[in-house]
Amino acid sequence: MKKDSYTKKGFTLIEVLISLVILTIITIITSSFLQSSIQSKEIVFSKSSQTLQINLLGDIIRDDIANAINTPLIDIRGDPQSQTFQSNLNTNSFKFVTKVKAGQNITSSLVQVEYLLDRNQFLRRQFYASAPSNNDDFLETILLKDITNIELEFSDEDSWSYFWPVNSAIQNKFPTLIKIVLEQDKRRSYTWIINSNLHNTYE
Repeated sequence: MKKDSYTKKGFTLIEVLISLVILTIITIITSSFLQSSIQSKEIVFSKSSQTLQINLLGDIIRDDIANAINTPLIDIRGDPQSQTFQSNLNTNSFKFVTKVKAGQNITSSLVQVEYLLDRNQFLRRQFYASAPSNNDDFLETILLKDITNIELEFSDEDSWSYFWPVNSAIQNKFPTLIKIVLEQDKRRSYTWIINSNLHNTYE
């Protein structure tokens, strides 16, 4: 009998090894690309979330100041103070009276609010009345975390000061401009300059 001149051959060991190397390289490149895409997505999401948080913080402060009432602050004994807006030197805080919506009601109520830096957190404390009888009775909101430093400045249109009121002549006035600088993780800083639009004095 005559043998076929054509015989079937399988893959050689070298061909199999080359194929495995090529598949490995493709797998590594693909996984690296996917990992990079995931990391990029996480960075974009983190930055978007932080930008939203910063914008929300600014909106909350502006809303409180826009609805502020130029009325004297009242201490826990019920005695009216001379200041309508207070920020003492080196206290990293300021407080005043503003109008807020009472739940879903159309009417607004007067409350005292305080913004402050405490335990590396920038906080908003809303007391339940314009003249709180208990300094520990408040609703606290964390506006921004990991704050390493805060700078507060207040302007009367002529000059800036690190506390308010600067003197007795303006103790019954709101600052015209309020500047807030927050430093986060010693790498980022955020600045707001807010116009109070309250030029009248309390009589």
